[in-house]
Amino acid sequence: MEQQSLTGFDLLAPVYDRFASLVYGSAIREAQLVFLKTIPSTAQVLILGGGTGWLLTELLETHPQCNVWYIEASAKMLEQARQKLSEQQKSRVKFIHGTEDSIPREIQFHAVITAFFLDLFSPASLRRVIDSVDTSLAPESVWLVSDFMARKVWWQRLLLKMMYTFFRWCCGIEAKQLPPWEQYMTAEGWQVEEEQLFFRGFIKSVRYSRQEKL
Repeated sequence: MEQQSLTGFDLLAPVYDRFASLVYGSAIREAQLVFLKTIPSTAQVLILGGGTGWLLTELLETHPQCNVWYIEASAKMLEQARQKLSEQQKSRVKFIHGTEDSIPREIQFHAVITAFFLDLFSPASLRRVIDSVDTSLAPESVWLVSDFMARKVWWQRLLLKMMYTFFRWCCGIEAKQLPPWEQYMTAEGWQVEEEQLFFRGFIKSVRYSRQEKL
């Protein structure tokens, strides 16, 4: 991820969740929660681009025995995530200010969550990102993805264009349009176990299982 992205989302941290709710209602949250309970109860969990941390609190409450590595490029969002937790919950979380390049290689994770994260990358970078995550996962791990869908509905195409224009200007993300993240996940050996659509098909959540690469 480009260096500007490490600070660009700081500007949005105070209003990010409210802005998402204003545009998408409850769909963003529902999409991220739908498969959360399928994560193994004692898993080592990697969260990439977790934002302000509301999903982290949900995960810790529903999985009281799991441990989490929480990687976020925005220092201000990372701090918001810390502030949401009790001292006992903080003891189960490793907070890392960084990007996918900051994934600790000494840990084998049982689950990874990328919510509206894969859409930040150009197609050229996305395969590298998926590979980087894949090498850190244990056998029979799960990957929960929530992200936007590239469909031919006019208002969805317009909304995507507006979002990418804004986030490239404000946060310096490299993607100019939505990458084919589903195609790349399948190509890298991940199999769809469950999926669900939200916001009139504009948002999709998928639970993937790890398979041997072809």
